[in-house]
Amino acid sequence: MYERFAHEYAAHAEVSPYNALYDRPAVLGLAGDVRGRTVFDAACGPGLYAAELQERGARVIGCDASPTLVALARERTGGRADLRVHDLSEPLAWVPDGSADLVVLALAIHYLDDRVALLEELRRILAPGGALVLSTEHPMAKWVRLGGSYFTAEPVEESLSEKRDWPVRSWRMPLTAICAEFRQAGFLIDELLEPLPVPEMEALYPDDHEWLNQVPAFVAFRLVPRPA
Repeated sequence: MYERFAHEYAAHAEVSPYNALYDRPAVLGLAGDVRGRTVFDAACGPGLYAAELQERGARVIGCDASPTLVALARERTGGRADLRVHDLSEPLAWVPDGSADLVVLALAIHYLDDRVALLEELRRILAPGGALVLSTEHPMAKWVRLGGSYFTAEPVEESLSEKRDWPVRSWRMPLTAICAEFRQAGFLIDELLEPLPVPEMEALYPDDHEWLNQVPAFVAFRLVPRPA
């Protein structure tokens, strides 16, 4: 979906308050100390998370469905990350079992129709003691924006940006359904985070800062495989 506006999105995500000062700090905070660890960046986009993980000492591998975004991510990481063009709706056949200490999946799971299949595949590639850190749209934010019943589970089509024609298709789901899919895929929730904007946002984007202190836009999780 992002290929048509990949360059525009990459420039936007680098400095956008919702990305740079809200989601990335939350996800990277849940990732913790990654020095010396192998991190799989699923849906790596333009490489903003991958570059930071690499800077913190991780060996980064990953993928994205957009060839343009993968090219930008390779450039951003100096060619030192193993990043490939791959659609997450397909199995990660090129990734060995138990090869990743951490998986990061930022703001992408809501685009998938079969989210459980993806989660099972990500659990497969996790090494013992590994974790999956993911973020997604907060169900409350979807409900505030779209109305109707909060408990509706359905795909919706809208623009990723109110100011740009960036059409995307994503799922709206209540929190109960989101968490049920984690358990179905064999994960337990180690930590749930409804992030607040970082303090720097107040001076740079005061309106966004005020809004995000009232209504959550995203929710992030640290998941661990359920013991057999």
